[in-house]
Amino acid sequence: MIGDELTQTAPDAAPESAAMSGKGSATTRRGRIQRVLLVLPALNEAGKIGATISKVPERVVDTILVIDDYSTDGTGEEAAALGAVVIRHPQNMGVGAAIRTGIYYARDHGYDVVVVAASDDQDIPAEIPRLLEPIEQGRAEFVQGSRYLRGGKRVHHPLSRTIMTWVYSAMFTLISFHRVTDGTNGFRAFLTSTALSFPLDQEWLNRYELEPYLYFRCLQKGVAVEAPATKVYPVERKIGYTKMRPFRDWWKIFRPLLLLRLGMRH
Repeated sequence: MIGDELTQTAPDAAPESAAMSGKGSATTRRGRIQRVLLVLPALNEAGKIGATISKVPERVVDTILVIDDYSTDGTGEEAAALGAVVIRHPQNMGVGAAIRTGIYYARDHGYDVVVVAASDDQDIPAEIPRLLEPIEQGRAEFVQGSRYLRGGKRVHHPLSRTIMTWVYSAMFTLISFHRVTDGTNGFRAFLTSTALSFPLDQEWLNRYELEPYLYFRCLQKGVAVEAPATKVYPVERKIGYTKMRPFRDWWKIFRPLLLLRLGMRH
């Protein structure tokens, strides 16, 4: 639960935009969707978290929530200074735990839709409406961004990353019995109630496992679709485009598919 174990920072004196505070109300342009929370899981993303927040258009989301997973470089302070709400984990808990914290915040504060995006400036916040549209139209409860659909883009995309995402998506398709074009993309939107219908408090989901777990379970329920999205990688490779470690973390995104298909997890 949010509260006793986590530290929350509200942007009391920070400049606000409509996207961050809800002023001007993003809800005035929506029907089925009432309130949208943008969740940015973050670990040592100083410099990049500010660029991400500054690109969120007004009236697209109601609140920006940064989950600072025990950063040591001032990531949380940078986000709060730009008007985001910040929750800091008391220790490094993993991206899955960060997303779960965001889902629980949405539940406790009345947001019916959660959007998750990268905090390192790899996603395009202006494309959030593409993710919300199928939910607004009642065609889906979970929308996965895909750089490989028509209308999606890959910018400065390394060949190694292309091969890895293709292979993983092919395995996702094979195991889930549903066509998946971009199983590794962290840019997605979903109904808060749908996420809460699954047992999220399983400790094995704390790291990279929660994201494929949610997608797989929603595919099983028949409520997931994909939408075109852009993925932007830095020109300079030394900046880095992922915190995943080869083999060890690759297993973490693969094992939810295997365990769920075999009925060994729920």
